[in-house]
Amino acid sequence: MDINWSTVWSAVGISLAANIGLSKVLLELSWKTLSDRMLANLTARNQQVLAGYQHELDKMIMVTKVHFETEFSALKVVFEKLSEVRLTMGSLRPTLGFTYQGETQDDKLKDLSERLKRFNIVYNALLETTENLRPFYPKDIYEWLEECRRAAYLELTQVMTAGDETFKSTWYQEGRQNMDEFLAAYNKLTDLIREHISRLAVAR
Repeated sequence: MDINWSTVWSAVGISLAANIGLSKVLLELSWKTLSDRMLANLTARNQQVLAGYQHELDKMIMVTKVHFETEFSALKVVFEKLSEVRLTMGSLRPTLGFTYQGETQDDKLKDLSERLKRFNIVYNALLETTENLRPFYPKDIYEWLEECRRAAYLELTQVMTAGDETFKSTWYQEGRQNMDEFLAAYNKLTDLIREHISRLAVAR
């Protein structure tokens, strides 16, 4: 039986062409599916990144250069006054005090009176500065400034009116409590000021 090789090779060629065509179609479909998946993942990641940027932008406060410098200067001055109160308040009735040989009660009261005068001066400076610059910083910062001021005022009035209770253990205990309340508000205020300044963006 004679084999018609021409017909055989023609059939083989047709089969190969069909397989190649089918493979091409399958490859194109697979690549399209893979491309669509990659594009979807990339789009999702980009949306997440953009959402993060948008979140940060939403927190930013656009201000003029003059506004920024004015507000920054006000916060700087007020915080300097507050820091002076913190340092002076801590030395008003320290838990660990030093005495010298022959020191009398009158000597201790005289030293306390000098510290109290100094504390009264820095407290009044804080009060005056806080009120004068109040329009130039946010309400939440002012509220925590008030918390610091109240703790300092309580310390001032307690020491001034302690009378015979001065230098007793309960007197020192009151001082520690006032200082703890002051420092809690002071630390909170410090964080607020840092956060607020970081959110200010100068419009160009």
